Amino acid sequence: MSLLPRTRPKRPWLPWAKASIVLGVLGLAGWGLLELGSRYLGLQKLVIEQVSVSGCRGERQAELQKLAEQMVLGKPLFWVDAEALRTQVEARRWVRGIQIRKDPPDRLSLMIEERRPVLWLVRPNGVFLVSDDGVLLDRVSPANLNPIPVVVDPGSQTDKGLARLVSAARTLREKQQGFYERITELRDSAKGPIAYIDTLPAPIYLSRQDVTKNVPNFQGLFVDRLSQRTDLARLRYIDLRWDDEVAVGEPQEEAPPSAKTR
Repeated sequence: MSLLPRTRPKRPWLPWAKASIVLGVLGLAGWGLLELGSRYLGLQKLVIEQVSVSGCRGERQAELQKLAEQMVLGKPLFWVDAEALRTQVEARRWVRGIQIRKDPPDRLSLMIEERRPVLWLVRPNGVFLVSDDGVLLDRVSPANLNPIPVVVDPGSQTDKGLARLVSAARTLREKQQGFYERITELRDSAKGPIAYIDTLPAPIYLSRQDVTKNVPNFQGLFVDRLSQRTDLARLRYIDLRWDDEVAVGEPQEEAPPSAKTR
């Protein structure tokens, strides 16, 4: 009489269970060694005990410092949820970007890139800062009172008009900073941006295709000739849209006397 062969049932979960047990034992052993080393040998636990914030100052730095400390202090350095912290920080409109760096044994460093304002936007409910990428930032206050061009004209505050002025202001700041710093007001028009500067009441017409066109020529002309004119306040306009030329709208002659009736 033949005996049936004895076969064990397959258990596909068994290797995974063994691996989990081994990893658990190794983890406990590592944790135990770390505890012993930190208690008796003075080794660091690799938990976050310090948070440093750079790239911003004042109230903004204090705000992010408090937020980060509440979220990460006392947590494992290499297992901290950095993406959750990033989401919370980038929720601030004035934050353009953030870099999070883990500095063993116990420091987390935040490097902040702020949005830079290029315009003041004057509206009935207040004056606001507009960043160089078109984001409406904080209200203007003594803490951020920097002299930059103002957009007051309601017709220039449409979405398209304001976007064109932001682009023009950003380009002027990058390529013609001296001229940009003198601008007191910017307006949008069908022919291109219009700038007003200090000491010159006349509008300055800028090119829509190249907002920096003839700006250096105007700077030289203003210093050499225009600023010395006694009728400077009566000039009608300055037009920089011509090729290599600055057109000056001379004061209009007084109207001739009306004819007397006989």
